[in-house]
Amino acid sequence: MAIPDLDPRVGNNFLDANALDDTGGTETAAMDEILRMRWGNFLLLLPHSVKAEIAHPNTPDAVKRRSKEFVYSTPVELTAAELDTHNEIRTLIRGNAQPGQHDKDAFHLVESAKYGRHFITNDGRLLRKAEEIWAVLHIKVLKPSEFLAAYLAHGARGAR
Repeated sequence: MAIPDLDPRVGNNFLDANALDDTGGTETAAMDEILRMRWGNFLLLLPHSVKAEIAHPNTPDAVKRRSKEFVYSTPVELTAAELDTHNEIRTLIRGNAQPGQHDKDAFHLVESAKYGRHFITNDGRLLRKAEEIWAVLHIKVLKPSEFLAAYLAHGARGAR
């Protein structure tokens, strides 16, 4: 199933905490641009479930500082069907990793999919599984540079 070309200006867009990492590379530059132009152009939120990750002592100070600019989504409880979907996503993204390693990432995705259309991340495991995640959750998983390119492309075409 191909992922459709969604306009980032329509609907909610969520950030994984790692998208705020300052690595000094292309994705950091794209994230800087996204942060610079987001006010009034599109809605960018942090899923409530990343709050604990950001508060963790090992989280880089730059991530903590940048996260203060955002509104978090409301904490959610998953319905029975959503719990089944969470288990499906958890199994999908786990691959051959140890059980439990990606439970939080799976929850971030399911939580974001309840309210949003895009999930911006630098997590290679999630990016590699983007089509499969779309097939289950209908949330588009993409890198900051891909989100920025989609925004610019849709801005040039007009809202859809």
